[in-house]
Amino acid sequence: MISYAVSLGSFGGCMTPALAEAFRKSRLHNLELSFTPYAQNIPEADLSRELTCTLLKEKTVFSSSVHLPFYGGGVSWDPSSLEESERREVVARISRLIRTHADMMAPHVTLHASNEPPLSEHPARIDQVCRSIEELIPLAEELHFSINIEYLPRTCIGNCVEELQYIMSRFPPEFTGICMDVNHIMNRWKELPGIIAELAPRIRTFHINDYDGVDEMHWFPGQGILDWPAVMREIRKMDHDVLLIFETLNELGTKVSHFADPLFGIRQTENAIWFLENCESVLTQIRDFRIPGN
Repeated sequence: MISYAVSLGSFGGCMTPALAEAFRKSRLHNLELSFTPYAQNIPEADLSRELTCTLLKEKTVFSSSVHLPFYGGGVSWDPSSLEESERREVVARISRLIRTHADMMAPHVTLHASNEPPLSEHPARIDQVCRSIEELIPLAEELHFSINIEYLPRTCIGNCVEELQYIMSRFPPEFTGICMDVNHIMNRWKELPGIIAELAPRIRTFHINDYDGVDEMHWFPGQGILDWPAVMREIRKMDHDVLLIFETLNELGTKVSHFADPLFGIRQTENAIWFLENCESVLTQIRDFRIPGN
């Protein structure tokens, strides 16, 4: 079954009073929470946590996924670190963060396997990130979540099918999977349906967004060049539940829209979900549409 969620990162990562009220008016209740604010020790983090916990208790929102930090607090969050003592500290830091916020945990956890190391370091770093995952699995088993390694761009670990398949081969599917970010395949956008098909058995979540076919843009579906009917056909072929998380940059990120009701951004996401569910017929209508007077 396909389910939809929205990333709190689409709204800056923190829950605000205005955003909390917007979710109370929304038809969209599944969230991917960002734990990055809690790694940064910023003033907004305490209020964000309080508001999020209130919404969870009200069942206004549900914690469907948690995105672990890959930066923040002036410390490393890179689980592929070649320095063994640093790698162990990263795992300990992640574990402490999860335990501290266990009341907000979700069945899915998104993990960046690395920052952007040289490609020559990938073999050694893949072994290191596998050690980190192995050390996190007991916590995943205890708190009942899947560690989903994100398909990342550029020189990150997990920037291709082969690396993700190798990492997955080292672990049981009960506690490890893939988060497929569809605008992280860079200039291979025409290959996206095939990439999804190859990784499908271990894909647990998606980061849904569109882009220019060159670099990640995090646009709404239909604003870029991805073949959404082909993408959705591959997603619907999956024989297990999958969560589609909208990780998009909406107009609330511009100066003018700082004054807008955050509900506007949520409504954009709701409309984009309708677009995905109907993209094949909608795009056919757009293609056949004749512009009046032209």
